[in-house]
Amino acid sequence: MRLLSFTLTTLAACVAQQLYAADSVTSEQTLNTITVTATREESTTEKSKSYIVKKSSSATKLDISTKETPQTINVITRQQMEDFGLNNAKAALAATPGIIVQNQETDRTSYSSRGSEISSFQIDGLGMPYDGYNYQNGDIDTFIYDRVEVIKGANGLTASLGDPGATVNFIRKRPTKEFQASAGISYGSWDTKRIEGDISGTLNDAGTVRGRLVAAGQQGDSYLDHYSSKKNIFSGILEADLTDSTLLTVGHYEQRNQPKGNNWGALPLLNTDGQQLSYARSYNPVPEWAKWDKTTKNSFIELKQKLADDWVLNATYNYIKSDENSALVYYYGAPDQSGKGVSILPSAYTDHQTQQLADINLKGSFPLFGYSHELVVGASWSKNKEKQASADADSIPEFNWYTWNGQFAQPHFIPNNTASSTADYVQEMKTAYAATRLHLNEDLRLLLGVNYTQASNAGNNYGSKTDYDQSKTMPYVGVTYNLTPNYTAYASYSTIFRPQSGLDTHGNALAPVEGTAYEAGLKGSWLKDRLTGSIALFNTKQNNYPLRASDSASIIRRYSVGDLNTKGYEVDLAGKVTENINLIFGFTQISMKDDTSGDKARTYLPSRIFNVLATYQIPVLPALKVGAGLTWQDKTYQDIVSTAYVGGEAVPFAGTIRQSSYALVNVMASYEVNNHISIQANGNNITNKKYLNSFPDGEGFYGAPANYTVGMTFKY
Repeated sequence: MRLLSFTLTTLAACVAQQLYAADSVTSEQTLNTITVTATREESTTEKSKSYIVKKSSSATKLDISTKETPQTINVITRQQMEDFGLNNAKAALAATPGIIVQNQETDRTSYSSRGSEISSFQIDGLGMPYDGYNYQNGDIDTFIYDRVEVIKGANGLTASLGDPGATVNFIRKRPTKEFQASAGISYGSWDTKRIEGDISGTLNDAGTVRGRLVAAGQQGDSYLDHYSSKKNIFSGILEADLTDSTLLTVGHYEQRNQPKGNNWGALPLLNTDGQQLSYARSYNPVPEWAKWDKTTKNSFIELKQKLADDWVLNATYNYIKSDENSALVYYYGAPDQSGKGVSILPSAYTDHQTQQLADINLKGSFPLFGYSHELVVGASWSKNKEKQASADADSIPEFNWYTWNGQFAQPHFIPNNTASSTADYVQEMKTAYAATRLHLNEDLRLLLGVNYTQASNAGNNYGSKTDYDQSKTMPYVGVTYNLTPNYTAYASYSTIFRPQSGLDTHGNALAPVEGTAYEAGLKGSWLKDRLTGSIALFNTKQNNYPLRASDSASIIRRYSVGDLNTKGYEVDLAGKVTENINLIFGFTQISMKDDTSGDKARTYLPSRIFNVLATYQIPVLPALKVGAGLTWQDKTYQDIVSTAYVGGEAVPFAGTIRQSSYALVNVMASYEVNNHISIQANGNNITNKKYLNSFPDGEGFYGAPANYTVGMTFKY
C-alpha cells in the first residue's frame, strides 16, 4: 500500500493548497477573466448524474450523436458506477445490456456480445485487439475512468479489425478547470477494504495548465477458500494550452494486482461416468502459495491542434508495459468413483509485454450541395512484443479428488527453456482509415467508411507455428433517417476480418475469420433527450470461426472450425424516466448456428439476457436515493467429449454440463449527509443464488454468494 499512501499524502497536500487558493479568490473579488479556446471539448459524465451520453465518437471517430450513429451504443457512466459500486471492468460490463461476463477463472475473464467473444478493448479510442484466448488478465479497476462505452457489432473503423461482438472503450477522467476533490472509504464482505482519492484543477493563475491525480487501493479475502487479492492503482494527467488552438496532454497510470490462491482453469464438472459434479460454492483446491502478480504501466501523450474552419488534427501515442509473475496449479480430466482421474499441473510463468499504440487523424466539416458534411481521415499503428518463460514442478502430489483440499508444499520450479515451453513473438498492425457522413437532406444521412489493415505475427509461441502476414480492406456503410424529431431509423453494413494465431484440431494454423455484419433498427429520445432507447436487429456470418474444443494441459488450445451464423435482436432503454428515476434496461435474444455441421453453436452462452438497473431519489427526502438491479440469463449447456487418465491409462468420458436460468438481484441506498459527505450501502446477489459462472472448456466455479459493502465519500 506504499504507492497508495504516497499518493494520498500528495492528494492531501494538493487539497490544502487548493482550499487556500479558493479562500484567496473569495476574498478578492476583482480577478480578471481569461478565455481559453484550446481546452478539451469532449463531454464527461461525472457530476452529470446521468445514465446516458448524447454524443460519442467511439464508433466512427466522428463527433455525432448516439442517436444518429448506425450501431447500438451502451454507456456505463460515472454515476452508474458510483451508484452500484461498479469498481472493476467485470462489474461494469456485467451491468451492460447484452454483455456476457465469462468468469472462467478468478483472475482471467472473457466477455461476449451477440454470440462472439470481445477482443477489442480500448482506452480513449486506442487499443490493440487481443489475439488468442481473448482473456483479460487481472482485476481492471474503473475508478480512473469517466465512463465505459460499448459499441455493439463489427467496428472496423475505429478498432482496426472488424470483430462482430463489440468494442469496449474506457474513457479516462480528465483534468477539470474548476477545482474538485473527493475521497472515499468502504468496507465489505470477506474483510474487503477500499480507499479512493481524486483531485483535479488548474495549476497556474491563467488556467492554462490543469492536472488530475487519481488513486485507489483495495484488498480483501473471498468467498473462495484460500483466495485473497490486493490491488493498487494510480493515474496522473496534465493538460496544457500551449496556444489558444493547441492542447497538449500527458499522462501515466499504473495498476498492480496481487492475488493469492487464485485458480488457473477451474473445477472439473463431469466425472468419468459423464455425470455432472456439484461442489460447495467456496471450494477452491488451490494452495495458498499460488499467485499471479501483474503490474501494468501506461504512459501517453496527446496533441490536439485546431485548424482553420473547425478542422482539428489529433495525434496520440501510448506506451504500455506489463509484467507478470505467477505460480499456478491447473486441474484437468475427470474423477472416477475412487477419486482418481483428475490430473494436476503445477507450473510457474513469467510474462513481459510491451505495446506501442499510435494514431493520427484529421477531422472536420466541408460544404457541398448546400449542406455541411463531416469527414475524418487517419492512420494508426500498434506493435506488441511479448516474452514468456515457464518452469516445471519437480514433484507432483497424489490425491483423491473427493477428499482433496489443494494444500501441498510449494515444489521447486525448474526453468524449461525449450521452444515448446517458451514464447517470444511480435505482433504488428498498420491501419489507414477514412469516414464521412453526408447530409443528403434535412433528415437523411449516409455514413461511408473504409479501413485498410495490415496485420502480422511472427515468432515462437510454445513451439507452434502461428505466424501470419495478412491484409484486408474493410468497407463500412451506414444510413440514418430522422422519421420524427423523436425517432431515427438506421441500418449498417460492415466487414469482419480477424487474423488468428491459434491452431485447428490437426495442429495447423487457423485461417483468418472473415464475414459480414448487418444491423438495422430504430432509435428514440424523449423528455428533452434525457431518455433514450433503441431496437436493433442484427445478423452476422463468420467463416473459419474457432469453435472451442475441450481444453487440455496444452498451453496452445486447439479449435474446431465452423461457419458461425448469428442473428437476433436487442431492446435498450436508458436515462431519466422522471426527475427522480434513472434507468437502464436491456433485453437481448440471439441464435447461433454452425452452418458447417448444422448444429447449435456456443451453447454455453445464454440465448436470452435481461438487464435492468434503476435508482429512485425520494421526493420527500431528496438526500436519500435507493436503487435495485436485476440480471437474468437463460439456461446454458455444453456437451463435452474428453479423456481422463487413471493409473496411466486413458479413460474416455462424455457428458453434458447444464446451468438452469437464473437471476441476480443487487440493491443500493445512499444518503447525502450534507453537500460534502455521503454514505452508501450496496448489496449484491441478495437472494444468495448459487450458479456456475461459465464452463466453455468443461470446467467452472461458482459465482459469489450474497455480499454487502458500506462506504462514505467526501467531495469538495
